[in-house]
Amino acid sequence: MESMTGFGKGEFTGEGFSVIVYAKSLNHRYLEINIKMPKRYQLLEERVRKLVAEYIVRGRVEIWVKFMGISPVSKEVIIDIAFAKKLKENIEKMKEVLGFEEPFSFSDFVRFRDYIYLEEPEEDLDSLWKELEPALTKALQELKNSRIREGALLEKQMFSYFEELEKLVKKVSEIKEEVKQNHINRFKERINTLKKEFETELDEKRLYQEVVLFLDRFDFSEEIDRLNAHLVHFKETAKEKVCGKKLDFICQEMFREVNTLTNKAQDITVSKYAVKMKDLIEKIREQVQNVT
Repeated sequence: MESMTGFGKGEFTGEGFSVIVYAKSLNHRYLEINIKMPKRYQLLEERVRKLVAEYIVRGRVEIWVKFMGISPVSKEVIIDIAFAKKLKENIEKMKEVLGFEEPFSFSDFVRFRDYIYLEEPEEDLDSLWKELEPALTKALQELKNSRIREGALLEKQMFSYFEELEKLVKKVSEIKEEVKQNHINRFKERINTLKKEFETELDEKRLYQEVVLFLDRFDFSEEIDRLNAHLVHFKETAKEKVCGKKLDFICQEMFREVNTLTNKAQDITVSKYAVKMKDLIEKIREQVQNVT
């Protein structure tokens, strides 16, 4: 079982530079990947997404990439000679028109920078990937391990609640016949009261039919059977690699069965157990919603 929350860090050191990658994940219904990285690596975004998806199946994943140091590839200086000539001609003409007598030197001219450009040449994407991939892989491995450790804790807590839930379902199942008998006794008392009030004999066939209908209304055997089936299904599903959504759905179904059971039973003891069961199911759901 794997949690959707975790953190990882990876670093790659090259000649005069280092690449640091931070990977963090949070709860999310699906896999959502957000990436922040320097312009240098932006063309590698699809490769980054593909690698993240190999490690993470579900959750909101945030990737931060930092580049520190000096780029292995130096920037190129580009001078627009044509523009520089035109600029020099216009400055000299302006000097003559305005009547400045001071000489115009090269040092004066280089103060104007519009004709000088710094350009970082495009690098081979495979070479850039060799810088980024080791750090990213390390960060994702740490993130994965972090999620697995957290998942183990979630599973332990989840099944501590689950075992309590199983015990309560068993207790309700054990008192089923007792609850049924209590309803029969109350029904008998009601029949005897009616016989005294109306001083008449009741049709036995009709009475039998009424008893059957009455007991059927209060029979929660099917709900107990379905609850037990859900408990088995829950344990089987929890063994799957990706199970969070399924477990959440099973919890919803168990909650529904407990509600129906309570309404049918019309019994104080069953109601008390049902309140505890619903509380446990909600606690299990809280854990489940953090699982992939």
